[in-house]
Amino acid sequence: MTGRRAILRKAPIWRAILRTTPMRLTLRLALVFTLISIAGFGATWWLADREFREAVEETLEQRIESLAGAGDADAIARAVFDAARRTDGEHMILRYDRGALSIGNYRGPLPEGRLREALLEDDDNDVEGSYLLLTEQARGGLLTAGQEASALRNLREAFLQVLVFTLLPTILLAALGGVVMARRAARRSAAIDEALARLTGGDLSARVAQVPGPPDDLTRIGAGLDRLAAAQEASVSALKQVSADIAHDLKTPIQRLSVLLEQAAARAPEIAELDKARTEAEGIVATFHALLRIAQIEGGSPRARFAPVDLGALARTLAEVYEPAAEESGRRLALTLRDAAWVQGDRTLLGQVLANLIENALRHGAGPVELTVEGATITIADHGPGIPQAEREPVLRRLYRLDRSRSTPGNGLGLAMVDAVVKLHQGQLELHDNQPGLKVTVRLERGKPPASGVA
Repeated sequence: MTGRRAILRKAPIWRAILRTTPMRLTLRLALVFTLISIAGFGATWWLADREFREAVEETLEQRIESLAGAGDADAIARAVFDAARRTDGEHMILRYDRGALSIGNYRGPLPEGRLREALLEDDDNDVEGSYLLLTEQARGGLLTAGQEASALRNLREAFLQVLVFTLLPTILLAALGGVVMARRAARRSAAIDEALARLTGGDLSARVAQVPGPPDDLTRIGAGLDRLAAAQEASVSALKQVSADIAHDLKTPIQRLSVLLEQAAARAPEIAELDKARTEAEGIVATFHALLRIAQIEGGSPRARFAPVDLGALARTLAEVYEPAAEESGRRLALTLRDAAWVQGDRTLLGQVLANLIENALRHGAGPVELTVEGATITIADHGPGIPQAEREPVLRRLYRLDRSRSTPGNGLGLAMVDAVVKLHQGQLELHDNQPGLKVTVRLERGKPPASGVA
């Protein structure tokens, strides 16, 4: 399993749902609907509030005009005094201010302005609450009339309740519908992702699982992926068959040629060309077998033999095998184990990975070869010329060799074999600069040891 698949498996279901396109579209539409609803309610409230204020203002203007028409300032004061006695301060206040004189059913402070809403309190006149006030000049004084604004407050509360009790259920229902659609989309996406992961891993028989429900875009994508996988499987199967036929037809003649050259060289040792031809034939046989081996690995067939492998024990075995060869070349093979892990894989193929990397380090590197196993990560480093950055990807291709390596033994398949085996195990192969030298890192996934504890 790749790192991406592992992350998807560990992610909470709600996070996977939020990442789906239907859920994101639902949330965006819900946000747009909310903004439009708030804007609509806001505009409606503004119009209603304006109409209410204009109606109250007209009423207050009429009341002030009737009081101001009483005559001079003294007459206005008497008119306000008489009207204030007959008016309940809980609903309306009247007041006339001229110099130090203040007459009316409210004696508390008044805010400045012509038309304004204010909180008033006067225990002596039973005035307490929110009022809409209008003040006009009248005969050298200020004539104020105010109406209790509970209707305006009730209007606000009504608008707020309508907004809340219509908008919230709508948003909740939309979000619930989005979750239902997103869960379905998440299941289909997970099926497509699972099929892609298996196809990437070499299982060309993988297909997208059928999810109940009406067809949609993801259904069509899954069907297209299945058709592509089927065509790829058929092509690979035909190619494998052709390769197998070619291998079967060429294997015996190549081996027979090698045997004949060996016999000819034994009968006529004085002919040096026969010995060279025999060596070349052996190289052809080795290259031929290596190419077939890589093809088998990339086909995924060794995956059926996967079992728990102790990386620490495997590294110790390979270090013991190659330590004499390192000493003969005046080199040193150093092994370091740090919490070496078990992995699920093919022990023989993983051993081939270690062998190829150690041989490359001994053949092309310089100084000590450092083999480190830390957890499920293998690192092999040397102090030779290394591999240039531009050639670290091409060097993993089959038969590719660096210019400086063309005069040395080999067929350019060592790293290609390593790369094929690592991909078979869903791992990662990395080439880095060891400053100087080459550092090769193989990252595998931790597995579980066998119940018996035996590799």
